[in-house]
Amino acid sequence: MSIDFALDPVTHDLLFENDSLQIVTDEDQLAQNLKIRLQFFLGEWFLNTGVGVPFYSEILVKNPNVANIDAIIKAQILDTVGVSQLLEYNSSFSNALRSYSINFTVRTIYGEQQIELSLFDTTI
Repeated sequence: MSIDFALDPVTHDLLFENDSLQIVTDEDQLAQNLKIRLQFFLGEWFLNTGVGVPFYSEILVKNPNVANIDAIIKAQILDTVGVSQLLEYNSSFSNALRSYSINFTVRTIYGEQQIELSLFDTTI
């Protein structure tokens, strides 16, 4: 059984309900882990600067290559412990809005899971 502290989906802070720290398990923990991995900047963690998505060098650049971004994100998804297969992947990129969102379905040790995520938007 996988277990982790639950994070608020909006603020990414620890989630408390009725003054009690919440936890996530199994498929919810795996979905949360996927979202964390996909929002983790390369070099962000001082103990292993090789972990993360290369946002600064490959994604948050002038005239980004969407096919390259998709390949980077897909590799991160497939490299996640518990994920065995990427079944469906759709991305939406808007240069005018400076937004990139993904919707994907993966086969995991818990079955199929569908995940939606906005990696960045005009607030960045």
